[in-house]
Amino acid sequence: MKSYPNIATTVNSLMVEFAPNPSHAKDLSLKMVLDYGESGEVIGVEILNLAFEAGNNCLGIIQSAVPIQGDDLKFSYDEECDAFYLRLRSGRSLQQKVVQGNACLDNDSRIVSLNAEWHSL
Repeated sequence: MKSYPNIATTVNSLMVEFAPNPSHAKDLSLKMVLDYGESGEVIGVEILNLAFEAGNNCLGIIQSAVPIQGDDLKFSYDEECDAFYLRLRSGRSLQQKVVQGNACLDNDSRIVSLNAEWHSL
């Protein structure tokens, strides 16, 4: 049985699942900024204008699945500037890359997963 959140990465893809994908999911295309650590691994994902793009309810599942404090996986959201950040692991960001990714939304417009594919750095 899969546990959540579930993170899968390769050199050119990222999938973060916060809950099982529902049968009637909606995919939403989003611009994401990937932060890369010292070893070239993705350590964080930033999404600007998240609530504007996905709706005010979009963080409902993430808020219950991911902590806002800790040393590794955590998220933050600045409501004033509509900026979401998901830290996948600790480390300093040495490089960034803008990619087109997707958010999978359930029937209540809550994000159940984020994914992106890109060309290697």
